[in-house]
Amino acid sequence: MEPQTEKAEGITPEQYLVRSPFLAWRILEGEAVIISPQERELHSLNEVGTEIWRMADGSRTLRQIAQELSQIYEITPEEVLLDVLAFAQELVDKGVAFLTERPTSEEEIENLEVN
Repeated sequence: MEPQTEKAEGITPEQYLVRSPFLAWRILEGEAVIISPQERELHSLNEVGTEIWRMADGSRTLRQIAQELSQIYEITPEEVLLDVLAFAQELVDKGVAFLTERPTSEEEIENLEVN
């Protein structure tokens, strides 16, 4: 299994989002700050982006993330799903997260990249 980095049209709601283990991040004042040491970049996420980031542990599909967000923000899962898919693609494009076809941990991603 290889992490996928395909374009948005290839993303499906059944894929799993997992944070890259090769960066540092913290939540400051309710917003995630991600440091990508290799690129020396700093990424800052808004409140909704931070919620998605917290859930991006490889144990939830994008559809499940949308479902959880819909409960937090009291909107329908369908309303939030396209935004979740687009945001997941953005995270993948920036190299801070991966999409997989099955539940995957950050440790598994790290082992794939090291080997």
